[in-house]
Amino acid sequence: MKFILGWTFKLAFLGVVYLGFTSGFRVQLPETVLGYKVPEAAQQFVDRSSKIADFGQQTQTGFKSIAAGLK
Repeated sequence: MKFILGWTFKLAFLGVVYLGFTSGFRVQLPETVLGYKVPEAAQQFVDRSSKIADFGQQTQTGFKSIAAGLK
């Protein structure tokens, strides 16, 4: 049971990270999950991945405006 629960948390964390990289909205982890405090390193990692997604969106918007100007 402990093995399954551990993998469930790991996969859920990877899902949150995936959403942070692929989505346009910012993902924030709660401070506690099921009574356990979320590690600061995990929160920083999700914040960094959200910022990377924001930079990607800004770059894409910049290239679209350049392409529109060239038409």
